[in-house]
Amino acid sequence: MCYCNFNPKRSASLLILASLLYQPLYAQTKKKSYKLVKTITGQLSPKSINNNGKNLYFAQNMIYNHSVTVYDSAFNLVSTINDKIKPSEYGFTKIKGSLTGGPVESAATKDGKYVWVSNYNMTGTGFANPGCDTCKGKGYDQSFIYKINTQTFKIENIVEVGSVPKYLAISPDQKKLLVSNWTSGNISIISLDSEKEVKRVYVGTAPRGIAFDSTSTMAYIAVMGGNKIVSLNLQTFTPSTLVSRVKNPRHLCIDKNYLYASLNGEGAICRINLIDTTIKKLTIGKEPRSMVISGVKNKLFVDCYEERKIAIIDLNTFKVETELNTGKYPIGICLSNDGSKILVSCYVGFIQVFAETETADKKANSVIASAPQKETVKPSQPVASEEKKTTPEITAEAPDHEFTSKFTDNKNAGNYYIVLGSFSVKENALNFKNKLLQKGISIELIDNKGGLTYCAFRASNKEASDELMAKLETITGIKGWVYQI
Repeated sequence: MCYCNFNPKRSASLLILASLLYQPLYAQTKKKSYKLVKTITGQLSPKSINNNGKNLYFAQNMIYNHSVTVYDSAFNLVSTINDKIKPSEYGFTKIKGSLTGGPVESAATKDGKYVWVSNYNMTGTGFANPGCDTCKGKGYDQSFIYKINTQTFKIENIVEVGSVPKYLAISPDQKKLLVSNWTSGNISIISLDSEKEVKRVYVGTAPRGIAFDSTSTMAYIAVMGGNKIVSLNLQTFTPSTLVSRVKNPRHLCIDKNYLYASLNGEGAICRINLIDTTIKKLTIGKEPRSMVISGVKNKLFVDCYEERKIAIIDLNTFKVETELNTGKYPIGICLSNDGSKILVSCYVGFIQVFAETETADKKANSVIASAPQKETVKPSQPVASEEKKTTPEITAEAPDHEFTSKFTDNKNAGNYYIVLGSFSVKENALNFKNKLLQKGISIELIDNKGGLTYCAFRASNKEASDELMAKLETITGIKGWVYQI
């Protein structure tokens, strides 16, 4: 759970901050509005959420829960699929023992019978050099994607792909499955007939989103690290740059002759005319991530990671029609079959379900989500490094005066802080927090106005803080500093 950008007038206690994740939600619309109807909690760290086409929803819970959780049309949990496998049972006899993965994204076959899931990296014997968000190039461990039966919820097959596979998509003719390998910078092309990789094509640094044309002859790849979108001929396997005037393109959707891309580095989406490659951009909010098109509604739904909202774009006018506020860090999105419900996965540990309502109101309709019965502390992979070429190291600079302003209202708490690190990328601070949690240390994340996030531990007095800092250094190997308000 991250406690960044919270209101300084609120208490800094963990329980109160946990409740801040469930802020009032507002919906304004010209014709229809949406209301929050359910918040799904549990053992979740959902990187993505997808519908298999039969109103069966799959949430991929990364390396923090090592699971795919599945929900029915009433949004009840029906299965939890662990990512632990024995590769030898699937024909990889040279790999001994068991491996765990880290589910990132999923793609369903047209009939909904199978869902393929990518795994961030593999952990186990023989896998000593895993890729990561800031790793690039050769020499890193390969990973696997899983084929899951949506009736038995069993992993039926695995296919080896590149390093750090993220997005995956199935061609409309159901013959090919493409996987974007983030660290190795290439695309794995898999035949769904043989369920084997037939080709691996290099497209550039940090590829992610994938979309197909209606004829299954051309694929489009969002290359985040290369600030470009590549077209890939599926007959010749030849890549070429479609457009390069885009910053950190992440997710792609296609509708007729238009390709839509979320531009994470621009706070915008763009519409590319595939006939003449002209581009039109629309600013929607900070760090747009995943998208989904509703053919029923003729609308594009985009979640904005840093603004806790969904932007709903009317594709007829290419303008924002409605905005919905969400919980913290919305990162995945999908729709029910009829387009009347929106499911949003929030990376901090829950899924929200919004339902369309016929009640039109010029005023904002306020909906308050119920907090879970117990606090759910969930980590987050350093997703911001999807947009950064380098990961900032922990700095040892003393915090400026802006650091103090976040806690001066809390009179009952100690006024000493042990600062273990400062980060310019928020998700790296969150990842650092998770590593300390695994060692039994719960720290607070504090933003300053200069753009840094501090990892700090509160102490009651100078003597206690000095003693505690020495203990923390022994446990973590990190020498912090003491700051007094």
